[in-house]
Amino acid sequence: MPTDPLDRPALPIYLYRLARVKHLTPSALDQALYLIGLIPNQTAWRRFIDSLLLLLGTTLILSGIIFFFAYNWAEMSRLTKFGLIQLGILIIAAFASRYGLERLVGQLALFTTAILVGVLLAVLGQIYQTGADAFELFLTWAILITPWVLIGQFAPLWLLLLSLFNLSLIFYWNQVIDYGEYFFYSTPLYLLLFVLNGTALSIWEYAHQQSVVWLQGDWLGRILFTIILTTLIVPTLYAIVEQEWEPLLRSVTIILYVIVTLFSLWYYRHQRHDLLLLAVCLLGILMTVTTLMGRLLPLEMEITWLILAAVIIGQATLATKWLIIVAKNAQKESK
Repeated sequence: MPTDPLDRPALPIYLYRLARVKHLTPSALDQALYLIGLIPNQTAWRRFIDSLLLLLGTTLILSGIIFFFAYNWAEMSRLTKFGLIQLGILIIAAFASRYGLERLVGQLALFTTAILVGVLLAVLGQIYQTGADAFELFLTWAILITPWVLIGQFAPLWLLLLSLFNLSLIFYWNQVIDYGEYFFYSTPLYLLLFVLNGTALSIWEYAHQQSVVWLQGDWLGRILFTIILTTLIVPTLYAIVEQEWEPLLRSVTIILYVIVTLFSLWYYRHQRHDLLLLAVCLLGILMTVTTLMGRLLPLEMEITWLILAAVIIGQATLATKWLIIVAKNAQKESK
């Protein structure tokens, strides 16, 4: 590590430290943060506003198309319905090709065409009353847009594809495997969702470590991790509440949840520091411990709620203190 302060990289932590010891004036600190890009300049603000307005415009266009068909459905012929949607797909796809998939405007145009494919399938099902189940619609939608997802190299497109596969699995389970009102309590479904999204998260982690440019943002990994932890927390909580329910699967789910949580606490603390995901893990522990305490306490209702309130406050306090310690240690390790 460099011993001369002038040889250190211009990280915000060092600049703030210099400002605290009066080596940098407030105006000099602002100028330094501006030069390293922490404080956005006029170009950065213009780029942000441009992207925000582009995203808003894309959302409004999609909403307009959907509501247009909903409002004028009865007055349009079959040919008009199909023709307008297919024409819209062709025009927007040509727009994406014109501007290129390396630019945000082209990527959003490709994302819009992927959404319109789903609209086309929905219109097809409404016109001809094919009798297809919902999972067939979502699965067909996912298959049709897969080539665009592969060539698009756009993280929201991959998230859309994964969402369609998740919906396909959920509706398939409800309509084929376990038809009923309470299919969301089925542990095998949650385990399959865990495998599907866990595989996606593993692929994202590998691509992130390999410095794949379009997967360098952390937001996709955080969403995937939250999903896989949820697929384990929900059946675990239900297993705690309903102790007579599927003992073998209950044990497998609880063990898997404990392993994933412990591994995540180690991984996001020591391998890839992410304070937000550590907080998500701690939130899951708080929910699980509180549910277990509420299930085991053989007390009157008022006393139980009082004890549970104390348990929640204690867990939240310990979790906050631990996160503060982790953040301070991470700052020291970055020196």
